[in-house]
Amino acid sequence: MLSYTAIMIADTAMVGKLGATSQAAAGFGGIVYFTILSFLMGGSMAVQIVVARRVGEKNDLGVGITLTNSLYLSSFIGIILSLAGYYYGHTMMELLGDDKEVIFLSGEYLSYRFLGTVFFFMGFALRGFFDGIGIMEAGMISSITAAVTNIFFNWLLIYGNWGFPEWGVKGAAIASALAGIPSLVVVLLFFLRKDVKKYFNKKVWVPSVQIIQELGVVGFAPAVEGTLTNLSFVGFMKISGMISTISLAASNVVLACLSLSFMPGFAFGISATTILGQAMGAGKVRLAYQGTMRSATFSAIMMGSMGLVFILFGKFLLTFFTSESLVVTEAYPALVVVAFIQVGDAYHMVVGSALRSAGLMYWVLIAYVLVSFGIMLPLAYLFGIVLKGGTIGIWFSFFIWILILAILFIQKFRRKEWVNIRI
Repeated sequence: MLSYTAIMIADTAMVGKLGATSQAAAGFGGIVYFTILSFLMGGSMAVQIVVARRVGEKNDLGVGITLTNSLYLSSFIGIILSLAGYYYGHTMMELLGDDKEVIFLSGEYLSYRFLGTVFFFMGFALRGFFDGIGIMEAGMISSITAAVTNIFFNWLLIYGNWGFPEWGVKGAAIASALAGIPSLVVVLLFFLRKDVKKYFNKKVWVPSVQIIQELGVVGFAPAVEGTLTNLSFVGFMKISGMISTISLAASNVVLACLSLSFMPGFAFGISATTILGQAMGAGKVRLAYQGTMRSATFSAIMMGSMGLVFILFGKFLLTFFTSESLVVTEAYPALVVVAFIQVGDAYHMVVGSALRSAGLMYWVLIAYVLVSFGIMLPLAYLFGIVLKGGTIGIWFSFFIWILILAILFIQKFRRKEWVNIRI
């Protein structure tokens, strides 16, 4: 997850050298892209959930069949989205943006970023498989490869080094799209391991409607949840853009700073998903509960520490992402506000992942939709626009969003209603 953070930081910092407009465009386009990618990521989460259960049940054939059918599905959908996104990227941004220059640059960014979707979608499915069987280093090495190649391609294509064209924002998008290819190749090399080969024989390569339906049932709620939650953040960024282009750029760098905390914290949600899934498959309810809460505690320690760093060194951190003093001045108070909710964010992320793995994915979906659209967005508009709170006002609504979700998820998990759910 630190590697994914590195990609976000690299894009934000390297595009930030081009000015506030370019930074706002790349940030806005990135949020829209991630909204659509979240559907794919949420769907691939089903692979990890189902695979972890089958490992706990010692069903090797079920593990292999789950992966092969997920690859058939992810490659088919990925190709369609890659092409459709490339051709309609500008149209999507025209519907969302306000500033004409930001709309053009963000549309260009979105179109080219979409071209790499098929590689990332297949990579998510493969990572879900390896996370589910407990080989976490596959995703780690793949992500590091993506981060390194993305930064290198950024250097070539944003600034035009080594004789390459100086493409600016478009270059950042192409660099991110290309980074998915070596990342995917690295994951495929792990299939040479003996402890992975045992899951595969001739039977697992036959397409199965039943398995695809199973993945659909488990993955649909996380996919819709991820899409709608990120769509609420598109609305959040639109409200920020209604304040000013500086506010939009500031919100973008706040998100980049937060990624230093929430992406590593998300890793503990992945571990909770696997621990709970394998434990429930083996009938070990106590291990499932304690493993989740231990993961949440570790995440809270890490994210709480990062919150302290944001408060003490936030202005210094922000200068890595932008060279414009106005953006730093606008962003720092908002960063301090969200720093105080980092521990709550840790529990919200980890326990939410565990609830999905336990079979309560539709309950989690409803919670996110109601809190995001019913509370966060209206409060962002109220605090930021109506009450003229500006950037700090809209980020205070983010604070409330995290707080409510953390309380809801912890209470639901402690009731143990998930104990008898089978996947």
